[in-house]
Order: sequence, then C-alpha cells, then structure tokens
Amino acid sequence: MASKSRSTRTKGTASLIFAHAVLLGFGAVLLYPLVFMVLAGFFTNAEFNGTVLGAFPIPERPTLANYKSLVSGTVTAEVTKYMWNTILRTAYSTFFAVLTSFLAGFVFSRLKFKGRDIWFLVLLATQTIPTTISIIPTYLEFARFPWAGGNDIFVGGTGILNTWWVYLIGGPAVNIMGMFLVKQSLEKVPIELDEAAKMDGAGTLRLMFQILFPLQLPVIAYIAITTALGTWNDFITPFFYTSSDSLLTLPGAIARLSSISSGAGGTINYPLIITLGLGNTIPAVLIFFFFQRYIVQGLANSGVKG
Repeated sequence: MASKSRSTRTKGTASLIFAHAVLLGFGAVLLYPLVFMVLAGFFTNAEFNGTVLGAFPIPERPTLANYKSLVSGTVTAEVTKYMWNTILRTAYSTFFAVLTSFLAGFVFSRLKFKGRDIWFLVLLATQTIPTTISIIPTYLEFARFPWAGGNDIFVGGTGILNTWWVYLIGGPAVNIMGMFLVKQSLEKVPIELDEAAKMDGAGTLRLMFQILFPLQLPVIAYIAITTALGTWNDFITPFFYTSSDSLLTLPGAIARLSSISSGAGGTINYPLIITLGLGNTIPAVLIFFFFQRYIVQGLANSGVKG
C-alpha cells in the first residue's frame, strides 16, 4: 500500500510539473511580443531600419526619445490629446453600455408586452452581422444624418462625420451581449423579491437601481470590463469616420502614423509606432490582469457556460 501511495504521489507531482511547464511555455509565447515592443522602443529609426534584428533586439545606442514621445508627444503625434480622447470615449461608452444593458435586460426579463420574445430574438440576431459589413452603411448613415453638417431635405452634407457626435451617438446604443447576460441573470432572481419590494412601497426605479442592480454587480462588472477593452482598442471608428487630428484616439492615430510618420530616407518610424502601440496595450493588459476574475464571475452569475 505504501509503495502504491508513493507511486501515486510521484505521478501526481510529475503531472503537476508538466502542467506548469506547459503553462509557462504558453505564457512566454504570449509575453514575447510585449517584450519585443519594449526593447524596440529604445531604437532610433535609423538603427532599427539598418539592423538585422534578433529574437530580442538590443540597440547599440539606446534612446529614450520614443518613450518621451509617448508621454509628451511629437510634431506628428500629439499623444496626450489622443490618450485623453481614448479615455473620454472609453468612459462614455462603458457607462452607457452598462446603463442600457441593465435597462434592456430588466425590460426583457421583468416586463411583459406583446412581441417581447420576438424583439429579443431580433436583437440577438444582429450579433451575427460582421462589423466589416456595416462599415459602409454606417458611414453613409453618419454622412446623411439629418440637419447636421449641412444636411437638409434637398441638399446633402457631411452629417456628423468628423465630429464628436460620431463617438457620442455612433457607439452601440445597447450592448446586445450585455443585455442578454443581464436578462439571464435577472431571471434567476425570484419574482417574489419584486413583489415584496413593491409591498414595502418601492417604486419601479427604486426596485431597479436599489434592489436589483446591486445583485447584478458581477455581470455589470463583466459588461464594463469587456466594453472598456473593446472601446479602448477600437481603431475602426476614429480611422474611418473622422479625419480631424483633434478627434483621433490612440489606436486610430497609430494606424494613420503608419503611413505618414517618416524619418530620414523616407522610412516609416517603426520604433515610434511600436512605442505608441505599447502605450495603447499596457492599460488594456492591466485592466484585464486586475479584473479578469470579474469576467469569470459575471459569466457564472448569468448562467452562461463556456
């Protein structure tokens, strides 16, 4: 018995070591691009384009110019402005995604009206439409927006293109996946709780935001985190629907700098672009690292299985 127990422990230890080795290997592969970006930021444009880069590029004449540009900006990249635009847009989109997801989830889980299930299925069906297909229709919708940018009944104009309205009303009005998760989670809350609250004199708003909303915090956290990450990394909206430098967010600015940022000899300034990409990546990585447990809790609370 002792030898069998010892053999079992040995196999268990070997399996644990193998599992950790595999996880460390995958972790190293996933972290490698981040390490490469950090090292590439210390290159000058001339050295980067004139050097055969190894797996871990080490510059002979390291410089902090690119990292200074990340903080203070350059002539071609007003990074501080891009960063503030990204922060403001992310905060706005996250707030309204949480609000509309909760309101829509409450409506579809608690209220009864004709065609409720059909409307819910229609909204879910919109999730099957790829984003790339909607770029041109969305552009035309923004350009033909009535009574904006010179548009009237007879004469066309620019609509809300190249304005902050692209971000304010151009974002998703309802986070469909968030609505679905809130609906699923609320359906697990007994309806008797609503009835008890109403008997105690609670109105609809108090029932929603004082009683039901706190019960949905794990789901709300999941919606907020995923929306913030998606908005922070979105380059399609600023790149396609704005042309003014003052409206660019960091991802959109990086995409444009890829074609206009040139150094000596007309070469693209890759070290600067990579450093700006690093500045855009680190906040998203930190958000995911510190709040990843809420993603799991939110999905578990909604009853959705992976």
